[in-house]
Amino acid sequence: MKALLAISLLLMTGEMLKAQTTAPNLKAMRSVSGQFNIYDQRVATSQRPSGKPSDQQLLDLEPSFLVVSCERIKQAINAELGAGRDWNGSIQVALRSARSDRDTAQIHVERLGARWNYRVEFPDRIARDQFTRTVVQVLLLELANRSASERSAEIPLWLSEGLTRQLLASHEAELILPPPTMSVGAMLVTPTHLQKRDPDSLEVARRVLRDQPALMLAELSWPETEKFSPQQAEVFQCSAQLLVSELIRLKGGRENLRTFIAKLAQFYNWQPAFLRAYQDHFPNQLALEKWWALQSAYFAGRDHQQLWTLEESAQKLEELLRASVAIRTTAGELPVRKDVSLQVVIREWDTPRQMTTLQAKLNELAQARRRVAPPFMTLVNDYATVLDDYMNKRKGSSATFSDFRSLPPSIQKVVLEALPQLDMLDARRAVILADNLPKTTAVIDRNSVLK
Repeated sequence: MKALLAISLLLMTGEMLKAQTTAPNLKAMRSVSGQFNIYDQRVATSQRPSGKPSDQQLLDLEPSFLVVSCERIKQAINAELGAGRDWNGSIQVALRSARSDRDTAQIHVERLGARWNYRVEFPDRIARDQFTRTVVQVLLLELANRSASERSAEIPLWLSEGLTRQLLASHEAELILPPPTMSVGAMLVTPTHLQKRDPDSLEVARRVLRDQPALMLAELSWPETEKFSPQQAEVFQCSAQLLVSELIRLKGGRENLRTFIAKLAQFYNWQPAFLRAYQDHFPNQLALEKWWALQSAYFAGRDHQQLWTLEESAQKLEELLRASVAIRTTAGELPVRKDVSLQVVIREWDTPRQMTTLQAKLNELAQARRRVAPPFMTLVNDYATVLDDYMNKRKGSSATFSDFRSLPPSIQKVVLEALPQLDMLDARRAVILADNLPKTTAVIDRNSVLK
């Protein structure tokens, strides 16, 4: 398991790279995009076990497999990041004879002229996850180094591990193609059966992180991989996958992640590059740490199969964020129930009834966190934060007041701070709904949120 975190990244001189890339009489294949060049450097007399690997997690690599799977992994990364098909640095892939079933891959990076070039050495027998991880690592380096001049970027381990885990969880059958096993006419093919039913790429991470809490941001930033047990390695991978997945889910998340990768070569640590790329979401490191603590805590208690749909989430929140009040139009008539917004509760209701209602709404928001669709998760937390902050400030006074006009100036200020915050959250709720649902199915539009 430690090998999955032990890909060696070597910065080499031109002469060293040249000495390794000029072997004569190499059998070469080029991928469809032209970025990958596959060289078969296996020794013809090497003894290889016959048949399939005893460990099903091991792959027997062939040039034809590499030329297809490298391209497919590249396309999957581009889809996850919303990136284009262009590339800058070529990637030379050397296939050599494996020294043992535990032989590992290596990545060598060097700048030649105006471009960075990459060489990957694969043993012809390698673990499935290590193969994918190595290709992901070199592709992230190629993306990060497009604007690099003097030094190669350093890819944070959580990013390469998280993206690798995400690809394997959602696309492994399409990315890692087994060697052909049957003939159809003059062609060799391998039948592959895919069954998909509302796939949850975080299913394994969900199971692992229920028993073991997700790692804190500091633990993801500076992992002591040499001390990892197999269980700790899995927790690290699952935490990294969750972090990458949640970052992508943010508004503009794919664009932010691409910007982050592009800025890595400009800094010696990933944190400054990250805060530059995500400045609209996280003004400082503390904001990032708080966000991650909340996301990881909510994730552990959320059942993917029990989540509300977007439409259900919008409707449930619309109901939750309103309170019912009985109104008499005349003295002799029965009261009529009417729903009012939380802003009305805060501005017009007396203190005891207001505090009781808002506490009930906080409890309902806590339950909703486990069920709402992902686009609404952060919003639900923000509603709870505003209400909790307001109530804590109001609890500082033991006096009871009948309405806003009877409040002392200090508490009026607290009310006037909370009302616009709730207005902004209501507007965000409408925007989230409008951005995630077709116009014909929207439950609430931007102008329908009642104040």
